[in-house]
Amino acid sequence: MYIPETSKEEKINYLKGLIRDNSQMVCILGVGMEIECGGKNLWSNDEAYRIEDEYGHAPEEIYSSSFYATKKQKFYEFYKKEILDQDIHPGTAYAALKKLQDSGKLTAVITRDIDGLPEEAGLENVIRLHGSKNVNQCPKCHKYFDLAYMRKFKGIPLCEECQQPIRPKVMLYGEMVRNDIMTQAANAIRGANVVMLLGTNFGVPMVDSLLQYYEGNKVILITLHEHYNDGNADICIHGKLEDILPQIVI
Repeated sequence: MYIPETSKEEKINYLKGLIRDNSQMVCILGVGMEIECGGKNLWSNDEAYRIEDEYGHAPEEIYSSSFYATKKQKFYEFYKKEILDQDIHPGTAYAALKKLQDSGKLTAVITRDIDGLPEEAGLENVIRLHGSKNVNQCPKCHKYFDLAYMRKFKGIPLCEECQQPIRPKVMLYGEMVRNDIMTQAANAIRGANVVMLLGTNFGVPMVDSLLQYYEGNKVILITLHEHYNDGNADICIHGKLEDILPQIVI
């Protein structure tokens, strides 16, 4: 199914019908979903320059397993301010996905988001490729700690039982997505009739690796910025998700 270039209004009307006539839909959420909710893309050029100037390291260096292992104080200085202190909440795009789920059409959401936005919006089958900042664990006694505990602790958060540094259960640079989670995501894509890419593009490795499991011909791309690979989608709409999704999920 390839939809040739038509007007934005025509594409929106087409997607209304597509959603009405299909089920088994899976959404792959990109950083654009978080940005529209007020989040920061720490790996954008402007943010990367700011972070390197402020911390003396590039964000991908600080946010890595090797940096965590050797420079925990500096890691947590960055992690607390730049990640834990972000106060963002789901907006209208997430509300549209909740409506899609409640209609029985949305079967799974796959995301790299670690902020918990899908769950806060009431989405249920959320496949978290990169973990969650709301889950933190002592590597020695395996006790779990919530986000509030991590935020209030000064310096390196320590386990209250054994005084070991607490490890955020998020995937850092240098680590791989867990096999069981990747299998879950692959199975969701394989069983989908429609795949929607929201706030991402075909240049993102996550998208490329997941779509190899898709056996259908209805890949929908909705994103703000144009990318040279947008033509790989069966239908593509450029614009804000918070504006477009409520129009097509009725």
